[in-house]
Amino acid sequence: MLLFAPAAGGAGPALRKKAPPPGDQTLRSLADQIGFKIGAAIAPMPFRQEPQYQEVLAREFNSAESVTIFKLMEPQEGEFNFAVMDHEMEFARRSRLTLFGGPLIYKPSTLPPWMHKLFWTESALDAVTRYHIESLVRHAGGSYAAWEVVNEPLTTANRPWGTTFSREEYIARAFRYAHEANPDAVLLLNQSFGRSGVDQNLANQFFELAGKLKARGAPLNAAGIEMHLEMQLLRPGYLQEFHEFLSHAQQAGLQVYVTEMDAYQGPPGAVSNPMERQKQVYHDVLAACLESAACKAFYTWGVSDRHNMYQNRPEDPRPDAQPLPFDDNYRKKPAYYGMLQALQERVSRTK
Repeated sequence: MLLFAPAAGGAGPALRKKAPPPGDQTLRSLADQIGFKIGAAIAPMPFRQEPQYQEVLAREFNSAESVTIFKLMEPQEGEFNFAVMDHEMEFARRSRLTLFGGPLIYKPSTLPPWMHKLFWTESALDAVTRYHIESLVRHAGGSYAAWEVVNEPLTTANRPWGTTFSREEYIARAFRYAHEANPDAVLLLNQSFGRSGVDQNLANQFFELAGKLKARGAPLNAAGIEMHLEMQLLRPGYLQEFHEFLSHAQQAGLQVYVTEMDAYQGPPGAVSNPMERQKQVYHDVLAACLESAACKAFYTWGVSDRHNMYQNRPEDPRPDAQPLPFDDNYRKKPAYYGMLQALQERVSRTK
């Protein structure tokens, strides 16, 4: 996960209130017919500054992913800044969207300076964690239907939590505090499984951890899976790996949220017909999700290629990246139509 840069709130544009006619289908109109969450992560800067961003988000999606990292929400100990969250909640209310927030716990770079102590006692860190999670989740109320409670626990130590408590202990506590603050919210454990598909070793570790957490009584509802795919790296069986992940989650009694979907088209010349290949990848991943009774939501990691995580990635940046379903000018790309086709196919099976 590479998070978008923060930005202050502001007024949003007027939004479409009526569903589109049959001849003007959108991702949202199709997803609504089957009770499925189709969404995108909110990048605060364009959300605030580019009217098209909110227009596309409201027209095409029925949910949005709200980045609520610690340093944005509680920059000073005990002092919360809810301005961005309140702006997004108002947007969600006007456009009839649900919100999905998080991560509540993640790596040191997402923390404010006051959290970077050399040493935390268990009691002090537990008190800070409980106060932060409960304050944030209670402020969000019913506008936030789901929360990513802990992000990437298998590949990130998530200091100071993972160095003060055992992994199972800090995660179980965080889930308990989030549940106490909003018993109705869906609570996710989120993980990246690589850019070539779904690494089976990591997937096995993930479900082993989920089982231990549930055995401790942690109110874990859903498995979050990042799908930051790079097409020149995809294994031939990447889609089967995803099917196996979905099946494993269903057997474990967990919902699945695809939390961060994008597809880098590959360096020049590495992939033939890259935009058509990208369309196929988006179609196939969403179609697999829609085929599974466990898979409840699908979020792209942003809206427009103009604002994508690859171009600003500190390590191995990809300035040529065009990984999202809308181009720099918010026009629909082949990837968009791959998603639309997957939803159309799913809707047709319900008639």
